[in-house]
Amino acid sequence: MPDILDTIIERRREDLARLGPTLGQPIPPVRERPVVPFLTEKGAILEIKRASPSKGDIAPDLDVASLCRQYRSAGARAVSVLTEPHYFKGSLKDLLAASRSDTDRERPLAFLRKDFLLTEEEVEVSYRCGAGAVLLIARILETDRLMSMAGRAAELGLRALVEIRTREDGEKLRAVCQRYPVLAGVNARDLATFTIDPLVPAALIGSIPVHAVYESGIRNPETARYAARLGFQGILVGEEAARRPEAAAALVSAFQETQADRTGHFWRSLAERRDGVYKADGEATSANLELSAGGTVETASRSRPLVKICGITRLQDAEGAAELGADMLGFIFAESKRTARPELVREVRKMLNSKRRTASSVPLLVGVITELSSPLAKEAQRLCKEGILDAIQWHGDPLLESPVLHELPHYRVLRIGALEDIELAKRLINSGQVRILLDTKVEGFAGGTGAMIRSELLDAFLEAIPDLKTSGLWLAGGLGPDTVGPVVDRYGLELIDASSRLEAEPGIKDPAKLEAFFTELKGAASRVKQVENHIGVI
Repeated sequence: MPDILDTIIERRREDLARLGPTLGQPIPPVRERPVVPFLTEKGAILEIKRASPSKGDIAPDLDVASLCRQYRSAGARAVSVLTEPHYFKGSLKDLLAASRSDTDRERPLAFLRKDFLLTEEEVEVSYRCGAGAVLLIARILETDRLMSMAGRAAELGLRALVEIRTREDGEKLRAVCQRYPVLAGVNARDLATFTIDPLVPAALIGSIPVHAVYESGIRNPETARYAARLGFQGILVGEEAARRPEAAAALVSAFQETQADRTGHFWRSLAERRDGVYKADGEATSANLELSAGGTVETASRSRPLVKICGITRLQDAEGAAELGADMLGFIFAESKRTARPELVREVRKMLNSKRRTASSVPLLVGVITELSSPLAKEAQRLCKEGILDAIQWHGDPLLESPVLHELPHYRVLRIGALEDIELAKRLINSGQVRILLDTKVEGFAGGTGAMIRSELLDAFLEAIPDLKTSGLWLAGGLGPDTVGPVVDRYGLELIDASSRLEAEPGIKDPAKLEAFFTELKGAASRVKQVENHIGVI
């Protein structure tokens, strides 16, 4: 796949050499408005965006002044203006029109120039055109140049929004923020491929030393709340705001009204754990790593997928799975041969806490429920509210909207059995779910059947919904020592959920099968890595 960012930057260098830092546009000799402080409080940045390389035309004929007024009414703290001409159809004319349209002296808008800036002169041009902040993309700038451009912005009274996405980007950010007052932007979108992964911001936010903005992928109130729950100071909303400005107010209010919470903590923990798993040899996790704002899929060697061992009913099984490297332990709170006792979950939590000083990490604990009102489900909810369980795995209606689920950290299971389920999967993804777990649909059973999803059906799902693979595929159903290798070879996978094929009998794990499972998994992941290295994926 061609690197879209490299293509944009090559064209940008040609334009700068031919047209200079104004890109051939007439601009004022001096700035026409005072500098407005940029995002000093929590808030949303809505974007003037005409097009993008991934979506084509978004709002090519938008009226800048009208859109700025709509954004103000929606509650935006600031407005981002995309000025890249070739792939986003923007220009400095849009930035000038935006800054000149803002005549409110009581609550003026701050404007961010969003572009692929490469020189200090472009920072000064941004200042003269009315910007209060400039986007500096760490990936495309060497540390010295990034430092120089951030310094020039500070001299002019502008705020630099330093965009990061990888470990190397984070190191540059740390160097810059030691000298200049900058903000961080974490882009959920990979600018090389324009695919979106909402776990990337979750993995980075905990190690960022300054306030941070969540960029890309905010398309509904649920994703806006997700960013707030992670602890971000701001969100930058592009396509959704430009295409449907009438819907922007709902996004802004959802973000403003939501605080960092246990749901955000769960996704941060899981993302950081993925980051740790994606270190080669040693399997050290972020619990013991001094992160420098990074370690995403793009920058670290993937050793194996995340592993959830489900159907735990005995303390020794939980301990054995944890020692082998399980990332999550699942406890079933529904009528089953594998039903867990609340006392067991408390014992497991106590056991794991006692090992925290010596273990590099401890598994996250997940309660599996199939309904909301049963006594067993209510026990799981209580344990989750207390923090004994880290999250809920919802096996009921995947589209259910319930205050009970929304107040608890959770993810949803989609059981698939036919091509007709593709539309249900699309609806679930579009609802703003960070991840969904695909399981095998067997009528009359909620799970634990030992049956695998048919490969031709899974292939059809991934072809119809590429986001299932590019953002991280979670898979359950029939995965054990004898089946997991070929599945990992074929699909890669981010998370594997295994239960019945690891048992001596229902609810009782077989230590030999557990060990063989992790051994086979490590070997399969190593084969995937060798293939990826060979073809240049990583």
